[in-house]
Amino acid sequence: MEFDNKIVLLQRFLKGSINNRELKALFVWLNSEKGQMEYQNLFQKKVESNDFEQTENIDSSVLFSKIQARMHKKKLQQRKTLVVGIRNAAAIFLIGLFIPTLYFTLFAPSNEKSTTILVTESLSNEKIRKINLPDGTTAWLMSGTSITYPSDFSGMKTRNVEVTGEAFFNVAKDSIHPFILNLGELGLKVVGTSFNVSNYKDEDLINVVLKTGKVELFKGKYSSDSQFVPLKPGELGSLQKGKSELSVKNVEVAKYTSWIDGSLQFKNDPLSEVLKKLGRWYNIKIDIKATGVAEYPFSATIKNENLDQIIGLLEYSTPFRYTKNQKDDILQLIIEKK
Repeated sequence: MEFDNKIVLLQRFLKGSINNRELKALFVWLNSEKGQMEYQNLFQKKVESNDFEQTENIDSSVLFSKIQARMHKKKLQQRKTLVVGIRNAAAIFLIGLFIPTLYFTLFAPSNEKSTTILVTESLSNEKIRKINLPDGTTAWLMSGTSITYPSDFSGMKTRNVEVTGEAFFNVAKDSIHPFILNLGELGLKVVGTSFNVSNYKDEDLINVVLKTGKVELFKGKYSSDSQFVPLKPGELGSLQKGKSELSVKNVEVAKYTSWIDGSLQFKNDPLSEVLKKLGRWYNIKIDIKATGVAEYPFSATIKNENLDQIIGLLEYSTPFRYTKNQKDDILQLIIEKK
């Protein structure tokens, strides 16, 4: 679709005059990664040119969670009222998130084998985001994290969720429908518990730290015949990607979970790993030009400090020099020998 056609479809959607064929076209566009990027750019341009009426700022993630919870309770017989009900310009900001649920309500067959719609949320420019899953589970996402989950767990034997990055979960208890978290080469099965997971694409280790309850780890995809390795509260389960051995050891849980309260704890951690986490936390690129950084141990608790304060702390406690550099709209932290 050309931009002009997209604008027309968006306006028809807001007025409630869009037909099924046009709505399907709008769904296909907005349900793609390319479409999401185009939509954000298009919306910004239209706001700047006053083509859409200005309204107060709305936290889209919070509002979407409320819409999603409401949609979960609606019956399929209430389909067409959803299109008519969205009429103000604030709703345009939610279309990219709302369309998958809307599409499911309008076009899915009205039987028990309806197609499952997956919701994906990604965090890039925020340090932390708290979200609520349809089953009542609460999840905290760290910057650089992506989570995918069904828009509705109803009728499913298991509650399947996927994560890349780092997240803390407080899982709603449901002994009949186990919560399955897929982390690529490693997965875990829980009923109702709280735990932290780290599964970044650019790191070799997948880590699971159990805070409360019980977790059963398994390799690969979940099945009832999987070999499970249990974790107890206070234990860390680790798997090196591409390896077969799963290790379990006791750890200080607060070191792995303090980030959900806005602080980072480091205790003799390799500086290279510290810099990776700081890079995500402050949304900066790390450029290491000094040798010996990876092995250097670093200990500190960071909370509410700005980037300049962190640089001062690093310079004081390590034998390296840290400088900021702005390049192509990307803030870089350059590490060199003193």
